[in-house]
Amino acid sequence: MVVLYPEAHRPLAEAETFGSDVGGAEFNVATSLARMGLPTAWISRLGDDGFGERIRATASDAGLDLSAVDTDDDRPTGIYVKETTNGPDGAGTRMHYYRRGSAASAIGRDSLTAEPAASILRDAAIVHTSGITAAISASAAEAVSALRELTGEQTTISVDLNHRPRLWQGRDTAPLDALVGQADTLFLGADEAERHFGHSDPQRLFDAHPLLERVVLKDDARRASSYLRDGGEIHVPCLTVEVVEPVGAGDAFAAGYLAGLAEGRDAATCLRIGHALAALTLIGHGDRPLTVPDARERALIADADDDTWSRWRVHPGEIPWRSAT
Repeated sequence: MVVLYPEAHRPLAEAETFGSDVGGAEFNVATSLARMGLPTAWISRLGDDGFGERIRATASDAGLDLSAVDTDDDRPTGIYVKETTNGPDGAGTRMHYYRRGSAASAIGRDSLTAEPAASILRDAAIVHTSGITAAISASAAEAVSALRELTGEQTTISVDLNHRPRLWQGRDTAPLDALVGQADTLFLGADEAERHFGHSDPQRLFDAHPLLERVVLKDDARRASSYLRDGGEIHVPCLTVEVVEPVGAGDAFAAGYLAGLAEGRDAATCLRIGHALAALTLIGHGDRPLTVPDARERALIADADDDTWSRWRVHPGEIPWRSAT
């Protein structure tokens, strides 16, 4: 999707000029992985319009494989608008989505069973999606409800819960539950877990979802934890970050964790790379990281001792692993 935001952070009712960028849950994850040099394909639909062209250009610049991105001649590319709000806790961001009837909302089972999408899903080491896709339309929900049937035997299915109450308001969340039920790896925040499941207990999640092997639980700005079905668990504290805007940090975290997973790294390093990418998103106004750690920097992040990790501070003028020797 294309994102619009009022210049000078003015209220929408007063805004006369807007800046623009590109974002969206799976898109954010995919572009971050591709920017880190990991072969990544994106399956989606875009309208035959200027916004669709903008997204294609951004994706191509990131290095994404777009062979399974269809162009819809009849439906527009979705957009969303970010509005800065002020409240008792300071400045915040309110999101306004305009994706009903969009090209992406027409994703259906045919989008995944036709070539080249079918081969991409079958051959992928990791397939990642989110609860937002299950929520955008009935056809999209149907498509992801059979995801495991379309992937290879060795494929890891990764799902970010991304529970958005407004998307499910007055609706049955069965499509979201069906998606979670297929996951090998589940990303979720403690708050959204409580909201959707009524708890954030990893063992109860394993008991309720027989296919689930890994739960990655994010506890806001405190820490993130990785739990395995066999009982292994690891916790890594968040980095200290000068936050400019929070939107997109969860997607960046998932991308960092999955990058570590794809590279065969241990759980602690996966969590660290996730935190690093989240921090690089938090220090900017966009929904994607300002920059991503290259292979050398990911090695520095992995090798840093706990004391060094705890002392790292991330802000727009300082990325600690970039200056580390």
